[in-house]
Amino acid sequence: MTRSEQKRLAIVTAAKAEFIQHGFIAANMDRVCASAEVSKRTLYRHFESKEVLFEAVLTIIQSTIDEGEHYSYNAKLSIEVQLSEIIRKEAETLYGTYGIPFTRTIVLEFLRQPEMAQQIISKIYINRSLTQWFAEAQREGKLKDMKVELLSHTYSSLYNGMFVWPQIFDMQPIPTGKEFEEKIQHIVTVFLAAFAV
Repeated sequence: MTRSEQKRLAIVTAAKAEFIQHGFIAANMDRVCASAEVSKRTLYRHFESKEVLFEAVLTIIQSTIDEGEHYSYNAKLSIEVQLSEIIRKEAETLYGTYGIPFTRTIVLEFLRQPEMAQQIISKIYINRSLTQWFAEAQREGKLKDMKVELLSHTYSSLYNGMFVWPQIFDMQPIPTGKEFEEKIQHIVTVFLAAFAV
């Protein structure tokens, strides 16, 4: 990495911690600079505003996730097994990469600024790999022939209801062990009851 790239990464890392601890509104760029050990001039040379910095943090995290995510339909495995593994991987990624504290910051900021949410979601929160898997499962005759967007929205609602909203709004602990597997099974059962051929 070049020196400039190192500084940019340091700023993003410090900004993520700042957003988690203080939220978007109270996040302070002076504290970000101090933590990243860069000048304010350097910060604004890389990121022209707090909003741009926030989006950059999300984009970098999502890019890291996208690099590791690729769901190809496997005709040798049952659709139940494949969907279960996808859900397991997505939940582990959510908890291990974004983390609930930062996810809570994202959700609260999206509620406060719906225009920002719409822009960012359209750019970085479309799970293309999962959408592709749904389409491949349809071609194999395993899922009903309908708009893939409807499949994706339904899946997202089930997934968020099991693994995101309880932790964000009800402050429930991250599910583990038997509870974790039961939540996965519930999503698979409900989704396939509606859409499996």
